[in-house]
Amino acid sequence: MNRDIHPLSKRLVIDIKHARRARDEAEIERAISVHIEQHNLWCSKQKAMIPHALEALVRLLDTALHGSGDARHICKRFLLGLRDGRAHRFNMSKLRHLDIGHWQDCMAVLGLYQYSLYPIDHLIEDGELLWKRLEDQ
Repeated sequence: MNRDIHPLSKRLVIDIKHARRARDEAEIERAISVHIEQHNLWCSKQKAMIPHALEALVRLLDTALHGSGDARHICKRFLLGLRDGRAHRFNMSKLRHLDIGHWQDCMAVLGLYQYSLYPIDHLIEDGELLWKRLEDQ
């Protein structure tokens, strides 16, 4: 009995390995392409939301500095937590106590925080001073 593999069998094994590698590479390329498309879509949505989110940030700062009641306290803690989460722990379940307008503003600012390359207090004029005022209140 001859243990040698027939040359045609060797060629089939090589072709199968090549086909599997090509299939795997094509699947990887498709997956990367899908992720790139998702990332580009996310980036375009984020860029479109920046003006709205900056307006929301100003409204939250106004509430945190000049508002009253629970909304003032929650907005203040939320903003401080975004700036320095270690020093200012914030329980996200507190957001449930906000009216829908403040809650939507918090979500917009959270999106801005995620997208921005800068600390949240650097996104508006005199932000560092405003956050200092929040800490002092």
